[in-house]
Amino acid sequence: MADAVYAAGPTPAPTAVNPEADPVATHLALGQSYLERGEHARAVLEFEQVLRFDNLPPDLHEQAAIYARSARDYAAGRRLSGFGYAETGGGYYRENVTRSTNAAGGNPARDWFWRARAGGGVSYIARNDITIDGTLDYRFRYYDNPERRDDSDLRWNAAVNQSLPHGRQAIGVRGRASYRGQPGYRNDYGLYLDRAFDINADNRISLAGEWRTRQYPTDLRERSRDIAEVTASWTRAFLDGRASLTLAVNGGREWATHNRPDGDNNFFGTEFNFGIDFTPSLGGFLFGLWEHNAYLGDRTLTDADFEPVAFYTRSDDIYELGGGLTYGLGRGWSLRPEVLYLRDESNTVWGNYRSTELWLMIRKAF
Repeated sequence: MADAVYAAGPTPAPTAVNPEADPVATHLALGQSYLERGEHARAVLEFEQVLRFDNLPPDLHEQAAIYARSARDYAAGRRLSGFGYAETGGGYYRENVTRSTNAAGGNPARDWFWRARAGGGVSYIARNDITIDGTLDYRFRYYDNPERRDDSDLRWNAAVNQSLPHGRQAIGVRGRASYRGQPGYRNDYGLYLDRAFDINADNRISLAGEWRTRQYPTDLRERSRDIAEVTASWTRAFLDGRASLTLAVNGGREWATHNRPDGDNNFFGTEFNFGIDFTPSLGGFLFGLWEHNAYLGDRTLTDADFEPVAFYTRSDDIYELGGGLTYGLGRGWSLRPEVLYLRDESNTVWGNYRSTELWLMIRKAF
């Protein structure tokens, strides 16, 4: 049966399900068989042809285990399944010196912080090729500095997925509410489409498009914008299903809706995500991105203390690099040290930013 589903890759435990007649049961059964063999990257690719949660931990083992709960519930005749998590920890934030910090007086931020995160997801298999899923993810960060605002961020997602013999297509809505300090919350809302083509057990190509709006509170209203974005990605499982690499390219346009001084913006970029299982209890992950933003509005530079007076259009390059380890402690507990480096390069005086963060989190899965 597996040979009928895939032309390549290892042969999982056979099942009696026809992939054309019941793709949900087929993919869940194959994903479970990969999981039982410790091939977590292949298991995730298989499970995600049925459903997809966007708030999973970075560890391949934990991702596969969360999806496997839906597989076990469906095999037992339960169409509704869910998961939850809570994590907490702390770390250190270091803002690095840039010409923007020098212009602001040369005193970059250096603060300890405490983090907390909680959320979960549900999935409902409506029929043998349709799944409805949703997630909720809340993140909070408290800084040990009374002069600095805390971070609060709530993200949600809901989607309808159609499982195909060799892939998945989905339509969904998602949003985010982020605390921006005294003015209030920034709100994002978006509609997206996603089409995944699973070539074989180890390779997937995905195409996605999204239209979203970003609304800032009163004092920051001019930053509000509408955004259209398309993304193409390739995911490959390797090392006998113990590792996974995703490469993606994206591009789009922003339309300023409240007279942003820099005007509209065309952007494009690339990113990667890598995960690996070192042992049954130890995993690692690495991710990064680069994005170029080319604004269209002409501005006049008048701060001659830092640059010559001139007309210019704003241009930004954004970089992000992070990684860490996940150690499973058993009974749903895990420990995760992580590092994150951010860098924004801009031809404006105030658009430059660099920071390095280190933290340690303990997580409980429910």
